[in-house]
Amino acid sequence: MKLSYKELYFRLFSAVTEALACLQNGRIISAIQILLRATETAEAVHMEADILPDAPLE
Repeated sequence: MKLSYKELYFRLFSAVTEALACLQNGRIISAIQILLRATETAEAVHMEADILPDAPLE
């Protein structure tokens, strides 16, 4: 899987937004699980695949 930094950022930002919604509803454990899963996924993607910039390098 190849992702740009922008795509990876948006995935992490989405997880943070989802976790904040959980916190606002008192679902603390769900928020923690969302954040842990997001960081583990981001780390795995970063370690397993090349992360490409938005534009080709010349």
